[in-house]
Amino acid sequence: MELTCGQVVEFLENQRFLTSVVLARKNSRYHCLTEKGKEVNISRNRFIHISSQKVATTRQEALKELKRISARRSELESRIDIPELWELTLDEQEVWSPSDLAGLAFSEEITPDHEAAVIRAVIDDHTYFKFRDGSIHVMPRLVVERLLEQRAREAERLKKLVAGGRWLESLWQDDLENLDVAEQDRQYWIDAIKDVCLKGDESRFYQEVNVLFRQAGIAGKVSLFDTLVKAGVWAEDENLEILRNEVETDFPPQVMEQAEGLVHTRHEDLFSEGREDLTDLEVYTIDSTESRDLDDAISFEKIPTGYEIGIHITDIGLQVKPGTPLFEKAVSKATTIYLPECQIPMLPEILSHEAWSLHQGELRRAVSFLVTVDDSGQIQATQIIPSIIRVSKRLSYQDVDAAIDLRERWYELYNICRARLKYRVSRGALPLPIPELNISVDSKGQVFVNLVTPGPARFLVAESMILANQVAAEFLIENNIPGLFRSQPPPRDSIINGNETALLPNIRQRRLISRGFLGTEPEPHSGLGLQAYTTVTSPLRRALDLIVQQQISSFLLRAKPLHTRQDIEALLPVLKQGLATASQINQGTVRYWLIKYFAGRKQEVLKAWVIEVGQRRLTAVLQDTLTTFDLPVLPGMEIRPDQEIEVKVKEARPRENILRFYWAHF
Repeated sequence: MELTCGQVVEFLENQRFLTSVVLARKNSRYHCLTEKGKEVNISRNRFIHISSQKVATTRQEALKELKRISARRSELESRIDIPELWELTLDEQEVWSPSDLAGLAFSEEITPDHEAAVIRAVIDDHTYFKFRDGSIHVMPRLVVERLLEQRAREAERLKKLVAGGRWLESLWQDDLENLDVAEQDRQYWIDAIKDVCLKGDESRFYQEVNVLFRQAGIAGKVSLFDTLVKAGVWAEDENLEILRNEVETDFPPQVMEQAEGLVHTRHEDLFSEGREDLTDLEVYTIDSTESRDLDDAISFEKIPTGYEIGIHITDIGLQVKPGTPLFEKAVSKATTIYLPECQIPMLPEILSHEAWSLHQGELRRAVSFLVTVDDSGQIQATQIIPSIIRVSKRLSYQDVDAAIDLRERWYELYNICRARLKYRVSRGALPLPIPELNISVDSKGQVFVNLVTPGPARFLVAESMILANQVAAEFLIENNIPGLFRSQPPPRDSIINGNETALLPNIRQRRLISRGFLGTEPEPHSGLGLQAYTTVTSPLRRALDLIVQQQISSFLLRAKPLHTRQDIEALLPVLKQGLATASQINQGTVRYWLIKYFAGRKQEVLKAWVIEVGQRRLTAVLQDTLTTFDLPVLPGMEIRPDQEIEVKVKEARPRENILRFYWAHF
């Protein structure tokens, strides 16, 4: 139907209804005057209602009449109860004309204004009906219910967003005294911000938290974390790696209940399993003064056939029964995690630090590895004995270092251990004598960093433990006992042999070392120069050692291993996951504290050595922390490996894991 001049039409512009009058037709469009006094050219398909009404086309009169009509339609729309109208039509028919639906909505004579009012109400509501192609479609009940649920959720979200915005702005303005925000809304945003801090863009709250901070005008990558610090939820140095990996720092009640039941062992029960009494043997623990979980001790004496080295490991294996809460927790944790600011123990400390630790003067169950060697350190005989021991004395590394320096008691064992290392090096071992990075943090969060070069005592203990672990692996193989073994393929490239003691060649070689493996079959361990290797010497701190100890102890005392091959294969992936989690926490935490340490050294000139040179970049290592980093090679520079250079800290932002250096003198 052709529209004529003066005819009233209505269309939408920026979500607003505009009542207009047709002034003329221009090709396929109509030239109209709106109630706002604006003249527009609009196509016919934009009209949502075409009225039979006509108004004068003189501008002043038309505007007056259009405003009256629009006001009338708004008043009529306000009288329409859309949900009630929908209930009336739901079971009648699916499609209605605006005129027919207006007839249901009003009890008076229906005019074009009533039709337009119904159309307005339907479009404004956009839930119960849908206006399309001049007709009004009734929405099915299921669709309406789903839309209402979505609207309710959206309304709740907006409410939370407004409340969160008020809380956030007040928090950052240090003005929370007069803020009236419901506790549940505050807690919602705290939990949401925590989730985004830990999961990043994988968090389900990522978008809405970004909207919250954008609306509050708070920017910056660490503003989320800083918000939780200001709110008193997290400490400034909160360990996000622990939270991110959901590692429990405390033990659940069922684990503690089992642990408390294992604390007390009667004297007669110690010998009840046919253990050999080795309490007359002089046995010593050698450890740092800070260590509290003492799970290994050493004895050493000259015998007619050479020397007998005794490596005595606290025997806890058969007390931690498979399937119990204590065992399951130990395997899932996999290891005690040692961090600069704290420890996360694998076993409750009432066991690992007290009841099962090899304390001086206390009777303890042990698995004793007795190894007879000759003067050159070659193994003559081995024996593994379930035993009872009493530690004669607790020694520190410093105590034993002093004795070795004076060529006293431990000097002979030290030389035998050196011979053992020489033998392993001849078999391809790469000791890589690189100082260890030691990071400690005081109660105020101050970071202390230094390099520790292992002395003779640490070397003696490490070599003794390698010997016991080698004997354990061979015992598993010889007796066909299912076990877990550590292995390592040869390096990707060998640039030194195991006799190299210079620091930089060893650092370069370390970068070429192949990744080690943990599996159920014995394979060569290239780094140690051994054909088979496991670990059994730290059952208080490593679940791998606990499981291997269980296999050996059960075989010795009960003539069969505790775990079947299927059991071991089922435990392996759980153990690997726990080790991977612990490694991630350790690496992330050490990196955080190291970057924080360098943040306080931005003014210092730091010395470094170049270890690799490329066309555009070089890799260097700091002399005082052995931290590796990359630098651009600037035009005109002539850089060679091993060259000493000087750098400064460019950026050190621990929360963002950013540490960059730059040339100090260019």
